[in-house]
Amino acid sequence: MARLSVQLGGSALVAVLIGSGLYWFVGDPGVAVVTGIIWGSALALGIHQYSVDPSTPADAAWERGRWIGVGTGLMIFAAVGGVSPTLPISTELRFGLGALIVGVYLVGVMTASLAELERFDR
Repeated sequence: MARLSVQLGGSALVAVLIGSGLYWFVGDPGVAVVTGIIWGSALALGIHQYSVDPSTPADAAWERGRWIGVGTGLMIFAAVGGVSPTLPISTELRFGLGALIVGVYLVGVMTASLAELERFDR
């Protein structure tokens, strides 16, 4: 139980640090709060995944790695191309939206990995 509280506490700390830092940089509370929660959740899910199956991140075979690569490429395309310099928004907000996209991608990868682990009852 103590281990779980440390994991959740660390994830909450990351959420607060990212959210407050992004609020200071971007100035929009909605983007800052949501991005902080997303990144904190991604960390909590990643820690949980590692505690369930520590070999998962290191044992990325080609069959699994190629799909992670496709997702990463599309996420970079969305963060850089979708939130492009041609949008009529500030550079700070563009950065915040990019951070939000990367965080959502990380949550997606973690939840998909955990779903796959459950599928095989690990």
